[in-house]
Amino acid sequence: MSSQLLELEHVAKRFGRVVIAEDLSLAVGPGDTVGIVGPNGAGKTSLFGLISGDLAPDAGTVRFAGRAVTKLDAAARSRLGVGRTYQVPRPFGDMTVFENLLVAAQQGGGLRRRASYAAAVEALDRTGMAGQANTPAERLGLLQRKRLELARALATQPTLLLLDEVAGGLTDPEVAQLVEIVRNVNAEGIAVIWIEHVVRALTAVVSRLICLSGGKFVGDGAPASVLADPAVREVFLGSEVTAALAGGTLEPSPPGDGPVGGERSEP
Repeated sequence: MSSQLLELEHVAKRFGRVVIAEDLSLAVGPGDTVGIVGPNGAGKTSLFGLISGDLAPDAGTVRFAGRAVTKLDAAARSRLGVGRTYQVPRPFGDMTVFENLLVAAQQGGGLRRRASYAAAVEALDRTGMAGQANTPAERLGLLQRKRLELARALATQPTLLLLDEVAGGLTDPEVAQLVEIVRNVNAEGIAVIWIEHVVRALTAVVSRLICLSGGKFVGDGAPASVLADPAVREVFLGSEVTAALAGGTLEPSPPGDGPVGGERSEP
């Protein structure tokens, strides 16, 4: 049996002439931290869809915890331990924070009664949202919505957590808070794959960085090495960004916002 938690084997996906994934193979072990970067439209969010079950591949195999899950839908994969967030948080606005987490634990995690309540409480504690437990989700600001999105994924009790641009739109202090939460979650043994344009957040957490462009991996390795790779710089960083790799960070060159910050969306 494989020791890997997640395995993609020669996965391919197209939408008409648009290549989303072209013969992609990937292995992620239990407790690993992996960051994914790439230009807008590279297929990063679609890759998460292939992992989580929101998208079905045209070819290839997806394995999770040693089991082929290619034909399983997102609900089934969630119950097996694949949790994910989405770029734009869409909580149930008329429900409280705790009720949102209870729904996630029961519907996403397949938990019942005391187990679902315990999972919801644990997610509150992990994300520092215990003080907002009875607050209607529609009253939350952006940072708290991002935290709730993360908490909902955690309430399903995943062993693999897929984070899709959870730092986008946040201030530097808010990003720092989010990074600390993700670090603590990973310290509990949960593997993390994180898509992010806020590269400084990634380099503060992940031990491995992958660059995706045109449905292909063009860089894979230690974050500093990947960010310094000429092929990665060409497709992702561009001429407006200077790699300041001391301390594992990447900062934009003034002027301009570049691809390092801000919230983006892609197919």
